Amino acid sequence: MKYYIINILFVSILLYSSNVPAQQMPRYSQYIMNEFLINPAVAGYDGRTSLNISARKELLGFISNTPETYSFSAQSRVLKKGFSIKSGLFGKTSFRSSSKGRVGIGVNFLKDVNVAIHRTGFQFTYAYHIFIENSQLSFGLTGSIFQFKVSGDDFVYKDPNDIVIDGLTNGIIVPDANLGVNFMTQNYHVGLSVAQLFKSKIQFGKYTDFNDTNATPFTRHYYLVGSYRRAFFRKPQWEVEPSTLLRITKLSFKKDDRDIRYTVDLSAKFIYNREYWAGLSFRTSEELLSNNKEIVLMLGIKLSRYYIGYSFDYGINNLSRYTIGSHEITLSLKLGDSTRRYRWLERY
Repeated sequence: MKYYIINILFVSILLYSSNVPAQQMPRYSQYIMNEFLINPAVAGYDGRTSLNISARKELLGFISNTPETYSFSAQSRVLKKGFSIKSGLFGKTSFRSSSKGRVGIGVNFLKDVNVAIHRTGFQFTYAYHIFIENSQLSFGLTGSIFQFKVSGDDFVYKDPNDIVIDGLTNGIIVPDANLGVNFMTQNYHVGLSVAQLFKSKIQFGKYTDFNDTNATPFTRHYYLVGSYRRAFFRKPQWEVEPSTLLRITKLSFKKDDRDIRYTVDLSAKFIYNREYWAGLSFRTSEELLSNNKEIVLMLGIKLSRYYIGYSFDYGINNLSRYTIGSHEITLSLKLGDSTRRYRWLERY
C-alpha cells in the first residue's frame, strides 16, 4: 500500500500544466506584472516598495479541486543615505556608514494546492543591483522553506488503517533555493533564473522500510524572460510591449536522454499613458501527456498607487470543452515618491 501511494505522489508532482490537475511549480500568466515571483534578481529593481497579492485558479469547472495558487510578496530597495551619528550607551556615539542603494530584498508567502498535495511556505530574497551607464545588471538569491502534506479530505485511501497515512497527513519540511540574473535598459530587459536549485527530495513517512530510493526528487526549472517596450511614433502615450517566457525542465540527465519539458509564452501588451493595458499571449508546451496550447487574455489598470491585473487562459485542446479556463488576478501597491525611484525602469 505504501509504495502505491508513493507512486501516485510521484506522478502527481511531475505532471505540470499538462491539462491535468497537478503541477510541481506554480505558473503565472502575468509574469511581467510581478516578475519577482519567478526571478529573485528583480527584488527592488525600481527603487520602490511593492506589495503584491496574486491568486490563480486553473481549469475552473473541470473538477472541484483543480490547482490553485495564492501568494503575498513584498520587495523593496535599500536606498542610498548619508552618514549618520548613532547614540549609544554611556554617552558613546558611533558613525553609521551610508548604503549605496544597490541592495534589494524581498519576501514571498506561497500556498499552492494541487488536488490532495498542499504546499505552504516562505521565501526570502537578497538582490544586488549594479548600474552600468544607462542600464542595470542585477543578481538575486532566494532561500525557501516549504511544508508539503497530503489533505486527508482530498485523498482516497485503499486501506484507511495503513501506517503510512500518518506520515502523509503530518507533512514534511523541504528547504531549497532559487538563483537569478537580470539586465535592464530603458526599452528592454532579459532575465534568467533557476528554481529548485538543490533538487531537494520529498519523502513521506518515517519508517525503516522507507529508504532514499522512495524519495521523490524535484526537478530544476529554468526560466528565460525577455521583453521590449516601445512608444508609438507620434503617439508617445501609446506603447507596445512584446515579451516572451521560456521555461525548461529536464527530468533526467542521463546520457542521450531527451526527457525535456518546455513551455513557451509569446505575448504582446498595449499600454496607454502607463495607466491602462491589454494584451494577448499564446502559450505552447510539451508536457508528459501531450503538446498543449493556450490563448491568454490580459487586462490591467492603474489607480494612483494601485495596480490591478486580470488574465484568462483558454486551452486549445480536447479538455477545453469540460472547463471554463484558468483565471488569475494580481493586486499591487507601489510606494515611493519620484525622487526615490528609477522612473525609466517602471514597467507599466
